[in-house]
Amino acid sequence: MEIKTIKKKRKLLPGLDMTQEELMARVRKAEEGPFYTLEEFKQKMQEWKAQKY
Repeated sequence: MEIKTIKKKRKLLPGLDMTQEELMARVRKAEEGPFYTLEEFKQKMQEWKAQKY
């Protein structure tokens, strides 16, 4: 029986080809992004639904 090994360096998650450092850099960038209050989110969701339907 043959055992297949996978490099952990590039296989953080299946289908996600990046290192842990690259993933963490993307998470930090996303955390800087604009955040909406609950009311702003609800308003934007209603606008989106109105456009979609």
